[in-house]
Amino acid sequence: MHKIKKIIEEIIKYLEENIKTNEEKCICNSIKKSILNKKTVNDIIPNIPPKNKSLINGLSSISSNKMIPLKNAIFDGYTKLYWKIDNGEYYNKNSNIGKIYLNGNMNAELIGPNDGYFKSEELKLGIFLLEQKIFYKDHIHAAPELYLNLTDGTKWRFGKKKWLDMQSGSIIYNEPYNPHGMKVGGIPFISIWCWPFNVDQKCEVV
Repeated sequence: MHKIKKIIEEIIKYLEENIKTNEEKCICNSIKKSILNKKTVNDIIPNIPPKNKSLINGLSSISSNKMIPLKNAIFDGYTKLYWKIDNGEYYNKNSNIGKIYLNGNMNAELIGPNDGYFKSEELKLGIFLLEQKIFYKDHIHAAPELYLNLTDGTKWRFGKKKWLDMQSGSIIYNEPYNPHGMKVGGIPFISIWCWPFNVDQKCEVV
């Protein structure tokens, strides 16, 4: 349990030192309010990540000094998590999200209602991975969203704006129903993500 708490503590520490907007602060506070003890540990079975090689390669690419504590915490605790591929859980069956995304994604919930290491009915906090050269189609969702990007080399688009390069350590806040998409470069994309509420609502492809 302490290894997963360590990951969450390092996420909170980084956010507190780097967040700027009120929306980001609210999500950070929601994470801080989560109860992390033996009584809230979900009945999950840890597994070997389906995309273990991509996870290791992505984590190993992180070189920024300010990201090393979180990187090391994930390396130390990732085998305690339940890793899964999103085969449609976050999208309706006929959403047109595409096989490239479905075959190239992986996530593990640190906090969540069912698959999170720690249980919360209101909040999801997890680690998200996309393999190299994947276009994650523009999509929307009801939940506000916070991303803490761990790896370099991913481009983001918000609405009809130009593609932006997002580096390791960048923090992104998405308002509810704000369209956003991603293009992954030659390094697997790994990010911390959080939905503070509306966690049961599906995503929609734009």
